Amino acid sequence: MLQHRAILRTEIFSYTCPGAPLVEMWWLSEIVLALAGNLLGWGGIVLVASVVCATIVWLLHRQLLAEGNELLLATVFTLLATAVCATHWLARPHLATQLMVVVFAWQLRWFNRGRVTPRRLLVLLPLLMALWANLHGSFIIGFVLIGIYLTAAVVKWVRATAEQRPALHERMTALLALEIACFLTSLLNPNGWKLLVQVIRYTSNPLMMGMTQEFLPPNFHDLGTLPFVIVLVVTLLMLLIVRPRLDLTDKLLLIVWLVLSLRMVRNGPVFALVATPILAEHWNAYLCAAAPSRILRRYRGLSARLTSIDQMAGSCGLPALATIAMILVLAKPRLFGGQPLLTTELPATQFPVAAVEFLRQSPNAVHGEMFNDYVWGGYFTLAMPERKVFFHPIVLVYEEEVIRDFLRANNGEPGWEDILAKYHVNWTILPREHRLNRFLARRADWRLVYSDPVATIYGRIP
Repeated sequence: MLQHRAILRTEIFSYTCPGAPLVEMWWLSEIVLALAGNLLGWGGIVLVASVVCATIVWLLHRQLLAEGNELLLATVFTLLATAVCATHWLARPHLATQLMVVVFAWQLRWFNRGRVTPRRLLVLLPLLMALWANLHGSFIIGFVLIGIYLTAAVVKWVRATAEQRPALHERMTALLALEIACFLTSLLNPNGWKLLVQVIRYTSNPLMMGMTQEFLPPNFHDLGTLPFVIVLVVTLLMLLIVRPRLDLTDKLLLIVWLVLSLRMVRNGPVFALVATPILAEHWNAYLCAAAPSRILRRYRGLSARLTSIDQMAGSCGLPALATIAMILVLAKPRLFGGQPLLTTELPATQFPVAAVEFLRQSPNAVHGEMFNDYVWGGYFTLAMPERKVFFHPIVLVYEEEVIRDFLRANNGEPGWEDILAKYHVNWTILPREHRLNRFLARRADWRLVYSDPVATIYGRIP
C-alpha cells in the first residue's frame, strides 16, 4: 500500500483465490506499523505497540483516580485489568480496539453520571469512531457499548415517574443521536458500507471464526486465563460481600460483556476494561465505610504513603526519567555500547527462517504450488513474496470451499491427496511435527527435500 499509495482491493498473496475481493478492515493500523517498521525496523513496530499498551493502562488508571478511588486500590485494579489485556498484547491492529474501548467506556460512563455533556459526547465519540473504523474491524464494539447505555435509558424511562422522564428523554435522545452519528462516521473508510457488511459476515460465520483461537470460548485449563478468572472472582465477591445497589446500566454492562467474554476469549479484555471502574467504585466505597481493623489500618497507611510518593514523583518528573532509564537498560542501543538485551527479530525457533533461507539458496529444490502452515502464511508473504501461499490468516478472502479443503488436508483427513492434487500442490512446508508430514513420508511419490528442528519441506516426485 505504501509502495503504490493505494488501499488493497483484491487478494494478491495466495494462488487459491487470486483476485478475490478484499475489504481491508485495519488498513490504517497496517500503514502506521509499516511506517514504524520501515523507519526503525522490528523495534519500531514494537515501540508503536508498546506506546498503545502504555496509553491504555495510563488512561484507565487516570479514570479510576478521577472518580475518587484511592491510589492503592486504583493501581491494583488497573494492574488486574492490565493482566487480562496483556494476554492479547501483540504488535497487531487489535490493540487499537482496546484503546478505543477505554475511551468510549470512560466517556459514556461519565455522561451517564452527568460529568460529560451531550455536546462533548456527540463531538468526541463520532470522531473517534471514524478513526476506529479505519484502525480495526472491532469498531462494532463501540455500537454495542452505546446500545447498552441506550437500552438502560429506555428501560429507566419506562419505569420512571412523570417528573423523571424529561431528563431521561434527553439522555435517550442524546444516546440515539450518538449511535446514529457513530454509524455514519464509521462509513468514512475506503470501503464505506462494505466494511460493516464484512465484519458482520465474518462474525456470523462459525467456520471462519473457528480458524482463530482467540475467537473461541476461553480454556480455563490454560494459565493465560488466570487473570480473567481473578476478575470474575473479584466480581462475584463484590456481589456477595459488598452487595452494591448496581445501576441498571452497570448491571447490563457486566452481564453483556461477561456473556460475550465467555463466548469469545478475545472479549475478555473488553470485559475487564468495562468492569474495572464499576468494581473499583464499589470496593472503594466498601473499604472507606468498613469498620476500622488492623488490616484496614495497614491498607490505609500504605495507600497514604504511596499517594505521597506519587505526588512527589509526579512533580519532579521521576516517572519520565525511570521510563527512559528502563528503555536504555533493556534496549541498550549500540550508542551506549553492547547488544540489545531484548531482541525484536522474528524468532527462528518459531518461524521457518532457516527453511526460507534454504529456498532462497536453492530455488530449484521445489517447483509449482505450495501447501503451507496456517500460522506461517503471513510470514511467507513477507519472507518470500515471489512464492504465492495456499492459505494465510486473512480468511475472509477465501470461499468456504477453499477453507474446508485446507482444513481437511491440513488435518490429514481422508481425501487429503485429492485436495493437494486439486490445487496442483507440488511441495509442502510445514512444522516438523505436523501430521501431514508423517503421511507424506510414507508416500512413494513424495520425497523429503529439507528438514530442520522447525520446518520440513516435502516435494512431489515428477
